[in-house]
Amino acid sequence: MKRRRDKMAGSWISQNKILPGAYINFSTNAPLSITLGDRGTVVLLKGISVGTKGEIYRITATENEYPEGATKADKELVNEALKGAKTALLYNLGEDHLAEDIEEALIKLKTVKFNVLTYPYDGTTYDANKLTIATWIDAMREDEGLKIQAVLADYVGDSEGIINVGQGIMLSDETVLEAKDAAAWVAGQTAGANINKSLTGQKYVGAIDVVPRMTKTEMENAITAGKFIFKVDNAQNVTAVYDINSLTSITVKKGKQFTKNRVIRVIDNVNNDVIEIFESNYVGKANNNAEGRSLLRATLIEYFNELQRLNAIQNFVAEDVTVEPGVDSDAVVIGCFIQPVDSIEKIYISVNLS
Repeated sequence: MKRRRDKMAGSWISQNKILPGAYINFSTNAPLSITLGDRGTVVLLKGISVGTKGEIYRITATENEYPEGATKADKELVNEALKGAKTALLYNLGEDHLAEDIEEALIKLKTVKFNVLTYPYDGTTYDANKLTIATWIDAMREDEGLKIQAVLADYVGDSEGIINVGQGIMLSDETVLEAKDAAAWVAGQTAGANINKSLTGQKYVGAIDVVPRMTKTEMENAITAGKFIFKVDNAQNVTAVYDINSLTSITVKKGKQFTKNRVIRVIDNVNNDVIEIFESNYVGKANNNAEGRSLLRATLIEYFNELQRLNAIQNFVAEDVTVEPGVDSDAVVIGCFIQPVDSIEKIYISVNLS
């Protein structure tokens, strides 16, 4: 299982940080980054029937660390997640997990490298736990500078860090997966999606129907409310309607594009990559003079050019990156302006008939 090094990072308002690190702010037109990091790891916070509570079991398509005696039910949602993810980390909450079990899990996960977390439970019994998870995700994104997402069922997160699944599906053997269960598939697909890919229209392999079915108006209302939902398309495939997160409060700082998960993947990867490159290559190693800042700027430009080659961003030119000395003698202030590429998901057609 991959462990994440402690990273000193986060967001900033004034230049008052104590620890060395990359402190990064994102606005609608101003992200930042460096070398393309890997995606594909999903965490499932779930009680299972065997094994040790608090243990993390690593499962991939070719190898697994399931505890001896793991049942089909124990593996079901992991299998759904692995339809998109490369690696599933199954955190055993115990069958009767309590609030303190969630708290303990989140403490452990601070040192684990992953992209997306899901908690496949729903109902009033679990509302407090979902709030705890959502609050933790917010803190990890804003305070710790670690850009991860969580997938929850029927949770009004109003955050780009929370994906709110509002509908279930039926598998080909007529097994019904409720929204809380389908969240595992959404989490796996989100974790495994490249930064230049949208999940809008993504086929749910193995599904034959959606539960419950929605009218056009109901689907529109769900999307407006920030819900991730499904539909049966004209070819009778079950597909994702719109690759959005739960953010609905649009502001100048976080425009409508922040509701799109493809855009968030670009921004999040850029953030995580910049921290990795900065700490690996510049902290304590590069001089904070014109030459050192020029080297850092050149690295950033090279990285953004690679993102542009992959169609993750567009309209980037070298002048969009600046690296200036900060207030303290060991600080730099980086200005970057990038435009993430979105997918064509709405086509307006005018037809003139004569």
